[in-house]
Amino acid sequence: MNTTDTLRALIADNAILPISQEHGKNICILSEPESNYEFKLRHLPMDSLIIKCDKFPNTDVFFRSDNMECKRADYALVSESEKIIMFFELKRSTTSAKNVAIVAQLKGAACILEYCGLIAGSFLGVRDIFYKFDRRYYIVHRKSSVRRSFEEEKKLDNRTPENARKLGGPFTSFEYLL
Repeated sequence: MNTTDTLRALIADNAILPISQEHGKNICILSEPESNYEFKLRHLPMDSLIIKCDKFPNTDVFFRSDNMECKRADYALVSESEKIIMFFELKRSTTSAKNVAIVAQLKGAACILEYCGLIAGSFLGVRDIFYKFDRRYYIVHRKSSVRRSFEEEKKLDNRTPENARKLGGPFTSFEYLL
């Protein structure tokens, strides 16, 4: 069983976002209902699976949350063909949350995916579903004051939550995120 099929076997349908077509290309709309904000991901790989991490049950019934361990980012995109997991936290503005809280949210979403990997190994017999997958982290601002060129953005190493790449605007292309 491949990674996408394994995740689909585990995750409830209401926690997976639909992918649609626009001009013959795959797209998905990430939304932040509280802020009345949408961010469109364009040109997605055919095997993309986008998980709404906020649907994961609140863990504060088990954890104390003194270290922000109960936080989680909004979305995770998984593509087996690209061997990548992308984590997205949507914010209404650059001042709507402190960076330490956003980092905690991105870490929490990564933990959810790791948990899915452990469940797949223990209950479906599919081990290491994310073996050799690269992880990337993004903060999407409705209005961004970040003004960097494409070349500057590509140089940023966003392989840790602490170094998440900041995006702004209503849409971006999957290729731009790589």
